[in-house]
Amino acid sequence: MIIKHTDYSAGVHNIEFTENCTEIGLEEPFFGKVKVNCKMDKSIYQIVLNINGSSQVKYECDRCNEEFISEISTEFQLVCLFNSEDVQNEDINVIYLSPEQDKINISNDVKEYFVLNVPMKKVCKPECKGLCAKCGANLNLKKCGCEESINNPVWEPLQKLKGKLNNN
Repeated sequence: MIIKHTDYSAGVHNIEFTENCTEIGLEEPFFGKVKVNCKMDKSIYQIVLNINGSSQVKYECDRCNEEFISEISTEFQLVCLFNSEDVQNEDINVIYLSPEQDKINISNDVKEYFVLNVPMKKVCKPECKGLCAKCGANLNLKKCGCEESINNPVWEPLQKLKGKLNNN
C-alpha cells in the first residue's frame, strides 16, 4: 500500500486500497481481502493520513469452541512531515519525509493496527452460553441433562451466610 504523494496536489484526496491479507503480512486469523480507505490531506509542510480499514477474520469461540467468521476494523492517523534533515523519530504516528522521498508505504502501519485490534476474548455472539462444565455439551445447541448447581464444600459457609441474610 504505497502512496506516491507527488502525484497529488495540495488539498484533500481519497485513496482506496484492496489487497490480499498475505500481501501486507497478515496471517491467520485474517483471510481474504483487506480494504483500506485513506483520506490524505496534503499541504506544503505536511501530509495527514486518516486511515480506516476492514478485513475478515476466522476465530474459534472462547466459550463454545465453534468456529465463526467476523469482521475486524481499524482506524488511525499518520502525520508525515517534510524535513530535509535526518531525524530520529520516537513518535509512532509521525513520519519524516526527505525531499527525495516521493512515496509513503503504509503497509506495515496497516498490518500493526489490524493485529492490535484483535480482541483478547473472541466470542461468536454476546449471548453465547458456552459449554457445560460437566459433560461438555454446547449449550447454544441443546440443554444438557446435567445438574445445574455444583455443590463445592468450599462454598458451604457462604451459602449458610446467604441463607441467614435472606431470612431476615
